[in-house]
Amino acid sequence: MNNKIKNFLNLIRVRQYYKNVLIFLGIILSGNIFSFQFYPGLLTGFLLLCLTSSLNYIINDIRDIEEDKQHPEKLKKKPLASGEISLRAAYGLLILFVIIIIGSLLFLVPNPIFALYLGIMFITGQLYTHIFKHYAFLDILTLALGYIWRTLAGCILINQPYVSAWLILAIYEVALFLVIAKRKGDLIAMGSKENAIKHKKIYNSYSKNLLDQFHVITAGAIFITYSIYLIFKFDLDFNNISEINFHFFEYLSIITIPIVLYILMRYMYLTSAKPEIARNPEKAFFDKGILVGGLLFGLILLNAFYYNEIYAILEVFFNIFFN
Repeated sequence: MNNKIKNFLNLIRVRQYYKNVLIFLGIILSGNIFSFQFYPGLLTGFLLLCLTSSLNYIINDIRDIEEDKQHPEKLKKKPLASGEISLRAAYGLLILFVIIIIGSLLFLVPNPIFALYLGIMFITGQLYTHIFKHYAFLDILTLALGYIWRTLAGCILINQPYVSAWLILAIYEVALFLVIAKRKGDLIAMGSKENAIKHKKIYNSYSKNLLDQFHVITAGAIFITYSIYLIFKFDLDFNNISEINFHFFEYLSIITIPIVLYILMRYMYLTSAKPEIARNPEKAFFDKGILVGGLLFGLILLNAFYYNEIYAILEVFFNIFFN
């Protein structure tokens, strides 16, 4: 029974649901993190994004059964290719998820714009599965779009239609960074380019050196885009000392730029030294370097966005317990 549950969880790819956490990015960066009335809708939206992601994963696995049988790692991990789950069960799960999504959109999250983003996310996934995955370079560009739809869907649920273009660009570049690493990891896992081409013909256009160059370009783009986003977000002007003192924690956010650089460098090292991390990015979360860097990044940035609210809460806390 436990093995059957594990196979179904692998089929719907629960391990990749972390991508849908992007739905909460809008409420964090818009200054509404303490607006608790939005969270029920966001949590429901998160679950619907997960189910929509699973629809794409299941359809992709159904279509790629024969190809996945040629991939040593995917043959073990994908229950349709290994025969652990039947096609009939997979189709039944698809129908169940569609019913749940439609019912939830009608009664729990009756927001037509959010429904539109779910639809766009599904269509993007299907365009990748049926068309763009067969064209080198277009495949990675298409896959990265899903991260943008997740972020925008969260903004709609908190009535925040405006999103910084720099932020959207940074999210897209991070997505590209991860997708390129995955392509490189897959190429290494196949052992040789000939084996990789047997699995997917597009690997005829890719090489490790080329993907390494793409990685460097994308990492540089992330650094520049995120830096510009911070400067515009907080209107940082280092020529005005009194302004720096008054908005000290906003200016402190500049420290997150070298932290972001460290995380990018660490991830590039890990994906070269341990290709299995490139193919399964969630494993990078357990790396000590990335974990510490991510915590510092989050704490400093949250302090920059919410230092007034944080210190108001701390003041109330100390008044209650120490006075």
